[in-house]
Amino acid sequence: MNASAADEPVITAPLAERIARWVTTLRYDDLPEEVRERTKLLILDQIGCELAGTVLPNVQPVLRLAERQPGAAQATLAYSGVASTVSQAAWVNGTLGHSGECDDAHLLAWHTTSVVVPAALALAEREGASGRDLITAVVAGVQTMALLGSATTPPMLATGWHGSKVLGVHGAAAAAGVVLGLTPEQQTNAFGIAGGDSGGTVEYDQHGGEVKRMYPGSAARAGVEAAQLAQLGFTGPPTIFDGKKGLLNLFAGGGDIAAVDANWNRWLILETIIRFFPGVATNHTPLDVIGKLRKEYGIEPADVARIRVGLVDFAIGHGASITRPTDAITAQFSLAFSIGLQFVTGHNAPADYFERSRWTDPEILAIADLVEPYAMPIPEGDPVFSTKVDIELRDGTALSAYQAGFPGHPSRPATRQDIERKFLTAVDGLVPAERAVALQIAVTTLEEHSTVREVTKHYGVPNRPTV
Repeated sequence: MNASAADEPVITAPLAERIARWVTTLRYDDLPEEVRERTKLLILDQIGCELAGTVLPNVQPVLRLAERQPGAAQATLAYSGVASTVSQAAWVNGTLGHSGECDDAHLLAWHTTSVVVPAALALAEREGASGRDLITAVVAGVQTMALLGSATTPPMLATGWHGSKVLGVHGAAAAAGVVLGLTPEQQTNAFGIAGGDSGGTVEYDQHGGEVKRMYPGSAARAGVEAAQLAQLGFTGPPTIFDGKKGLLNLFAGGGDIAAVDANWNRWLILETIIRFFPGVATNHTPLDVIGKLRKEYGIEPADVARIRVGLVDFAIGHGASITRPTDAITAQFSLAFSIGLQFVTGHNAPADYFERSRWTDPEILAIADLVEPYAMPIPEGDPVFSTKVDIELRDGTALSAYQAGFPGHPSRPATRQDIERKFLTAVDGLVPAERAVALQIAVTTLEEHSTVREVTKHYGVPNRPTV
């Protein structure tokens, strides 16, 4: 007996095909003005982070390797202004952008612009694409990462995979696909190809290792190469996301495909977090709260007897458990060290996290030993990056404060002025003031440029300081 139409199974296109259709039909005119403006500011923020990363000691091996492997002059390397291949530029600039933990964060997509911007900009420079093309490509890349992250991020984090690499290869492939004008079939293949480069563990947040800084760069490189291979006819599995051995099953125990549909019609780039502290996002609210309490009550290090910090549960194992940093990455992830640094120095300066003597400073560690992080339930409706801080002073005084989110989080969004100030501060001393302003203007007027080379011509750092 033939089954009725109602009994027939519903065949849904693979997720890669669905996202590919969306990416390849996205146009600049589809973007709301708010999305366009925020995207330009995120590009500016990323470029500032890349330039600031040029002098950091942790990524100098990447720069030296790039210098040993020069390539065809296609795209500009941020650290020197030298032109190399698209792949090399995406890798170097992505690594620089994530080198100081000052790039953006995203609750669903981890760190997006340090993957998507270097990939899109390098390819756009080679292709002579316009500023509008770049803006559209960045939106497509971030949306792709965030949609996939909505289905995978919690289990990935629990297992120990790093989303910037797992998801980033696909965000870069999407951004590159927009620049290249891929067809839906080619874009689907680009995702299938890029999936072979998904990976990256977070073991660094337990025992250090600067490899984490390279995840966005390596994801950017893999994504732009996947898109170009797809354009040339190479293929990958269309079920790379939701197949039996696809991303959702391998990295997220099956994932939550319903979450993708729930987020599909939202512009997820608007949920990007701007970081004003150079460290993991879970530390930002406690540091902001403690800074306010210190200022309001004039608390000195010698006054403190105990500091209890309530955090979302996943933050406890993602840095809050580190009390003795052994390198810059563990220093930037350590809540205890960051609190000690703020009490002793009065701030959380980026350079201090890279200063070896700080990692063993007895004054800083004495405060760090007083910090007691614990998992707490976050009130319904508040950001997961909320915190409760209780400080007990030696004279018996008890101070307490709760804060939902931190400045730069979508709940307390960074303004245009905040982001532009962060950019100018990041490049101060590296780029001549008039050149920094020219670069800022070039990015904030991107939609007016027929080619992104109006941006990349300002990209180099003349007379880059030696580390």
